[in-house]
Amino acid sequence: MERSPDLETFIAQVHQLYASRSPGFVVDTFSKHPGTLVIGTEAEEWQRGHDVITAAVNIQLEEMPPLFVTTDLVEAWEEGTIGWGSARWVLQVEDGMATPFRSTIVARKEGTYWKIVTWHVSVPVTNEAVLGRTLTTAFDDLVALVENEPAPLSAIGADGTVTVVFTDIEGSTALMESLAEDIWTDMLAWHDQVITQHTRTFGGTVVKGQGDGFMLAFPAAGAATACALAVQQSLRAGWNGITVPVRIGLHTGPARQEAGDYFGRTVIVAARVASAASGNEILVSQDVQAVLGGAFPLGEPETMRLKGLAGDFTIFPVLLAK
Repeated sequence: MERSPDLETFIAQVHQLYASRSPGFVVDTFSKHPGTLVIGTEAEEWQRGHDVITAAVNIQLEEMPPLFVTTDLVEAWEEGTIGWGSARWVLQVEDGMATPFRSTIVARKEGTYWKIVTWHVSVPVTNEAVLGRTLTTAFDDLVALVENEPAPLSAIGADGTVTVVFTDIEGSTALMESLAEDIWTDMLAWHDQVITQHTRTFGGTVVKGQGDGFMLAFPAAGAATACALAVQQSLRAGWNGITVPVRIGLHTGPARQEAGDYFGRTVIVAARVASAASGNEILVSQDVQAVLGGAFPLGEPETMRLKGLAGDFTIFPVLLAK
């Protein structure tokens, strides 16, 4: 049994696809095995079999209002072709309240892709509401200790590559000038917390902060892309009415690691890809696109030159949920 970054990426993607209300993408994440099961939050939501699940997804996604989903914690494990994982996430209905959810997913590898065989969704309630009394939850203190442990210094994957991510607030100087200093400082602290928290959730390392941006490193391109999507999902709504347009760029390849930092052409390409992005946009290099293998919806590629680098580069936008 071992930790499964690929399955963690898949689980995060499932929730984002659900929020995008794209039935075809959602249905494709489920196994066609007749025992595949979805257990929802309603008493009657006990759907077994691919045909039943497909019908439910098509109907429910049509009925749903616009949604925003923020994944707070994803953890998954695998052994052989079987994997299991969990996620904490928050569903925000447009102009409505935010509701916390929990998911438990059992999946199996069918070919090279994970497919869901059991998905159980629940809404947390207090022990007092269920049992009529509170219970001791001392394990919360242990969880806090684990979450505060430093992330591993190395983000080099098993194949010797690293996926480097750069983030940057577009128009940050003008935004800073338009705000009072204390408001800018508070907004930036919120922005920093969002990025560092998601980076840790998806198994990455914060290499360094660069004023209003970050350099991040991940051992897997899928985890890096899932993190970038989660960051944009959290940031694009803005902070206290202030729009915070962040551009994100990813590239994967070999890099030299030294004292917790990374150096080499991979880092330079990632930085240039990020600089080509617009606010609220994620761009990935062709090397990242090749590794993702269709795991995330990408837009039409664009061929461009990157400052200081020879040759043309093919760059793909990552499609965000509406």
